[in-house]
Amino acid sequence: MPNVTALTQLLNKGQDSALLRFGLASAYLKEQPEDHLAQALRHLKRCLELEPKYTAAYKQLAQVQQACEDFTSAAETLRLGIESAESAGDLQAQRAMQVFLKRLQKHLGTNLPPNP
Repeated sequence: MPNVTALTQLLNKGQDSALLRFGLASAYLKEQPEDHLAQALRHLKRCLELEPKYTAAYKQLAQVQQACEDFTSAAETLRLGIESAESAGDLQAQRAMQVFLKRLQKHLGTNLPPNP
């Protein structure tokens, strides 16, 4: 897997894409520099702006939001991801996010609205 520096160089050359942003977020999470969660959030949000049906990005974004203790945003991201995966026919991603959402809701008790 390329590192943050190599991927950032590609981005700086104007090669912006959903795949590159997802790769950058993954690299930040793997390498964990000081601001890795903030950087991962930024790149995952941009990834989804570029490609709203990038189902893997929804799950990873929700994981980062959970790590930042932004549980409400994580739940909303999962709901959007579940809808996206369903419309794309990506049943594996849909089920994985449904399980993640159920666990998040269980962990937080009634602080989150139920899954629609």
